[in-house]
Amino acid sequence: MSVSLEHISQDLQTQWQDHFHMRDQTWKVLQYSILFFLGVVGLEIKGVDVFVLVVGYIGVSCTSLSGLTIALHHRRRQKEKFDIIYVYEKELGLYELIEPILKKSKKGVFGRINTTNYIVVMQLAIAAVSIILLVKRIK
Repeated sequence: MSVSLEHISQDLQTQWQDHFHMRDQTWKVLQYSILFFLGVVGLEIKGVDVFVLVVGYIGVSCTSLSGLTIALHHRRRQKEKFDIIYVYEKELGLYELIEPILKKSKKGVFGRINTTNYIVVMQLAIAAVSIILLVKRIK
């Protein structure tokens, strides 16, 4: 069975669209975690009942841990997508054109920082801070 370059090109576009869609979903979950956290901190500043704060911080912790799970899943899927994209770009002769740019961009510390790792760290930080504040409220 022969696959045409047109079909490879179409699927390459689909792979990139899937990647951007996953990244968008991951950012949205991080936004929800941040907004939820800020809302509960706002309630604490306002001085609401401890029970409400405990429930709120449990909710924030669950939301951010779910977001962490989603981000980790998307990171794994992103690696799979990039493996597919690499093969397609190689087959289409595109990789040779972009390889020098990719090599240049991976130099230094900024080559190791990416969107997915940032989101994973942020979700973890929100979970950790909300759990610390939860423990503080329970005592």
